[in-house]
Amino acid sequence: MKSFSLTSFLVILSIFCFGQDQSNDLQQIQVDVVYLSSNLLQGRETGTKGEEMAAAYLISRFQENGLKKIGEKDSWRQPFEFSVKDNPHATTGGESRTGHNVIGYVDNGAAHTIVIGAHYDHLGLGMPMASLHTGDPAIHNGADDNASGVSAMLYLSEKLAKSAAKKYNYLFIGFSGEEMGLYGSKFFTENPAIDLSSINYMLNMD
Repeated sequence: MKSFSLTSFLVILSIFCFGQDQSNDLQQIQVDVVYLSSNLLQGRETGTKGEEMAAAYLISRFQENGLKKIGEKDSWRQPFEFSVKDNPHATTGGESRTGHNVIGYVDNGAAHTIVIGAHYDHLGLGMPMASLHTGDPAIHNGADDNASGVSAMLYLSEKLAKSAAKKYNYLFIGFSGEEMGLYGSKFFTENPAIDLSSINYMLNMD
């Protein structure tokens, strides 16, 4: 896979913005950020109800944008199991949880695919070993980490699904488990939804 520079991304973003109703685009991006970072989702900690609500939202947005489901058993989801440990160096014990990558596909019948991903999980009420917060448990909303990145990914999914540019396929992935140790992205690379050799490069919206 090739690396992708911020400059290249900004060029692409400007191309898809040109000639569009940018006020509507901005409004949708704001809606995405506000919902994903709202108190309702309780900080989107992996394996919690808040993360499940965020996953359901991503699925609804992928459907709206015309993407194709390509997850496990012809679904939008790629579930993965992991163990939450207070001591990250411990080799045994911990709480067993299930996280979900959310995957959508724009199939243009091309030989190569570009992956655009963003992690949608965050720190919940302040996970041990991760949050700098020292007071009582409090919601870590994560507007900039990473509701904003997810919103940009959703924006690009809509534009690329409707684009006349068909040189590449596009795989959009909302990763979970990032804050706890990159569990979702590790699981995807070990259990890819498509042939990894067909991927040209990945853009990580973090």
